[in-house]
Amino acid sequence: MTQNDWMEVLKFLIPQLAILGMVYLFLTKWLQRERQISFQNRKEQFNKHILPNKLHALERMVLYLERISPNNLIPRMNQPGLSAKEFQFVLSKEIADEYEHNLSQQLYMSENTWSLITLAKDKMIQDIMAASQSLPEGAPSKDLAYKIIENSMSAGKDLCSQGIKALKSDLNQTIN
Repeated sequence: MTQNDWMEVLKFLIPQLAILGMVYLFLTKWLQRERQISFQNRKEQFNKHILPNKLHALERMVLYLERISPNNLIPRMNQPGLSAKEFQFVLSKEIADEYEHNLSQQLYMSENTWSLITLAKDKMIQDIMAASQSLPEGAPSKDLAYKIIENSMSAGKDLCSQGIKALKSDLNQTIN
């Protein structure tokens, strides 16, 4: 091939390479924009469908933790005339039943938060049983109520409060 032949080839090749480069840039920008639109649509769908469920789950679990805290649980469940053992059963059953009712809410929160909620439930039942065992046989329910509240005040760390803080943290992560 002579130099003139190379020049003829370059005359056709350079414009084709330029067009190919422009097509590549156009397609790259177009695909990037499509990905952005797709991401935005997924985010809108999340906000439309999942976010309300997540917020509802967080609200329910805050309510659950508030309901099982001794200051709220005991007055709500108090039934005069029960023995301490009967009252222990009523309180423990209420905590366990509400927990089972809310099991599906764990889908909408972090594992750490759900672990804290489970730990708070288990600790509360354990505290009720320990308080009951420290009372004499045949003690009335009011003695158990006083003992549980007294123990919860001196216990220091309140797992229900820690669980609520974790739920608020989950909420902040969801919103931001």
